[in-house]
Amino acid sequence: MNTFSKLSTAAGILAVGALALGGCTSTAGNDKLISSDKLVACSEAQYAPFESIQDGKIVGIDADIAAEIAKDLNVELEHVNSGFEGLQSGADLDAKKCDIAISAITITDERATKMDFSEPYFSDNLAVVARADSGITSTAQATDGQYKIVVQQGTTGEDLAEANGWNASGLEDAALAAQQVENGTADVLIDQIAPAKEHLAKYPDLKQVDTIETNEQYGIAIRKGNTDLLDSVNSTLDRIKSDGTLDSILSKWGANND
Repeated sequence: MNTFSKLSTAAGILAVGALALGGCTSTAGNDKLISSDKLVACSEAQYAPFESIQDGKIVGIDADIAAEIAKDLNVELEHVNSGFEGLQSGADLDAKKCDIAISAITITDERATKMDFSEPYFSDNLAVVARADSGITSTAQATDGQYKIVVQQGTTGEDLAEANGWNASGLEDAALAAQQVENGTADVLIDQIAPAKEHLAKYPDLKQVDTIETNEQYGIAIRKGNTDLLDSVNSTLDRIKSDGTLDSILSKWGANND
């Protein structure tokens, strides 16, 4: 019997015992979670404005959305910092490290074979970033082979670079990639536009020289087959879209949902 089944059995036994005593209600409605009293959300916390660490806590767009999901489930939120590779591959979900992976994850056909995705909550494109004094003015120039491109590992930026045979190196996180362009170790960064704005704010010497239209849709990933949790996540997304909460979250963190 797996851990999930053991929890379900234990919850059922406790519920029967409680009814026999004429007391508490059952928590069986939260059996869709690893632990019935909390929602465990995994993010790669180096990707502002979606997630970053402030005062030892994960904050950002995705953190606020995860909090709304936990509120609707009537459970506490536990937010875990994890590497992006484990998130976008579905490995963290399969290992039951978390209930949801929420980390600006673009919905792709390949990823959808490994995990289930919520409805989209954000749209974005890719930005081409270089030093303002580099002389680079277009994607074609940035990718003509004479410049070193950096991307974050496991991202759609890396996928695009590999598909086109560009001279690109994958780094552990986008913040490190931006730092390499700033200090001259690399020439070009390809990253989503929303986080690229954060890099530009941090490093005034950097400039977005072009946009690659990819029309990416971000979704929340859930372990394959956990339809109860998927339905709950989509219900929360529907609510926060309709009542203005999502717009308020995006505005709070300086992002647009175009």
